[in-house]
Amino acid sequence: MAKITGVLALFCLLLTLLWLGLLISDNATAGPLGTFEQVAEHAARPGWLFNATYLNAGLVTLCAVAFFAALYAYLKPTASGWLVIGLVFVPIYGAINLVVYLSQVTLISTLLALRPDPRYTEIVDVLLRLALQAWLASPIAFFNGLAYAILGIPSILFGWLLWKRTGGLRWGGALLALNGFACILGLIGYLTGNHLLSQGILIGGVLFLLALIPISWGLLRKV
Repeated sequence: MAKITGVLALFCLLLTLLWLGLLISDNATAGPLGTFEQVAEHAARPGWLFNATYLNAGLVTLCAVAFFAALYAYLKPTASGWLVIGLVFVPIYGAINLVVYLSQVTLISTLLALRPDPRYTEIVDVLLRLALQAWLASPIAFFNGLAYAILGIPSILFGWLLWKRTGGLRWGGALLALNGFACILGLIGYLTGNHLLSQGILIGGVLFLLALIPISWGLLRKV
């Protein structure tokens, strides 16, 4: 099980790095995205980078779900009770984020195709304000943050169990747990309007990326 879990951790790492590269490239060509109109205009002329970013984000989500399931199987002999509690939250995270990311290349494109028609412009704008993930005031952006906060629970529990190991797994577990705490704080910041705390989700993403390095290395060395 160590090899499977290590390979999945490595895949998550590579897919996340690819997503980061696509996101940076897409944002570099998008221009300012501070207002709803700017976000909507960018989504209306998506190009391959926009679609590739969100499709890859969907793959990252699937890979993360598989990684946590494999990590559950790997750690199960040591603390099955805590692991079951953590595992319950993983498919919830996966379902929410798949809807968030895939809707950006399906639902959004459909709405934007209707937007030029004066009969639909007003209602389409209302729906876009609800559904554009890049528009940070939208409910779909909130659910994206909620998904990561939900994944924060198994991240803390699994990270704590990895911390009891040695070598790379120990430090990978610490980073994984810190990622969980950061994402939960980020959601609290979003709900309370605290800009500093709301950065927790972004920080959590960086910590998750860093955690995958020692985890994949530690597990693959055991093979």
